[in-house]
Amino acid sequence: MSKPQDSVPALRRAVRILDLVKAAPRPPLAADVARQLDLPRSTVHGLLGVMVELGLLEKTSSQGYRLGTRLLDWVGGVTEKRDLVTEFYQALDGFSDLGPFTVTLTLLEGMEVVYVACRNSATVLGASFRVGMRLPAIFTATGNAMLAEMDDTSFREWLTLHPASTWPEPLTPNGIRSVTTLVREIAEIRDRGYAVDDEQIHDGLWCFGAGVKDYSGRMVAGVGVSLPQTELGRYDVSELGRRAAALAQAVSGRLGYRNGVDGAET
Repeated sequence: MSKPQDSVPALRRAVRILDLVKAAPRPPLAADVARQLDLPRSTVHGLLGVMVELGLLEKTSSQGYRLGTRLLDWVGGVTEKRDLVTEFYQALDGFSDLGPFTVTLTLLEGMEVVYVACRNSATVLGASFRVGMRLPAIFTATGNAMLAEMDDTSFREWLTLHPASTWPEPLTPNGIRSVTTLVREIAEIRDRGYAVDDEQIHDGLWCFGAGVKDYSGRMVAGVGVSLPQTELGRYDVSELGRRAAALAQAVSGRLGYRNGVDGAET
């Protein structure tokens, strides 16, 4: 009996490429993919181009390839994203002091943060948060907190992929407008342990954010604690930042992250 002919070789090759990129210690070049999979370079270039177009892969500033964010849309809702959201809400249950605030969970996707969980407070914020909402990362506390969790190389690569010329117009007069300002802000976040959105998203709205890490120490999300500017005088600003950081640490712990692992504090 003859062997059935494979009618979808391109699909099988695309899956092999995804497996290779996932396992590679650094983003492989097109030539690396062709050599390791023993495929014609023309075939590989064609597949890589389509996979980038579809969001399955992303091209880095070094011309290598890494997994694309569209995979989160497929896998996230079933496994990691569902687990992340579940752990966020379970961790939040242990923070009774966050009851007066709106608390959110976001993911970083390119230049935006996407909201995947939200618990709104009874206090009128002047802006509504909802699951699925997207906002420019550089104006949000959670976005800047996640950028601050990157190592220097990854952050420089992010800046290369998203130069200031491509940034959106600020939403308020307080919005970050330059790379110099963003770099300074990232340094301050790393120093104090939390990020602050001082009315950059909406006039009269403040938010304090911190990054969430998974079991391997990789940044996977950001948590935000929001309140109206009119309520700010009732609290110590640094304490609000520490509350956001404590929640992020609790979510990270539920995801398996432990201090002292992969360069974390001991």
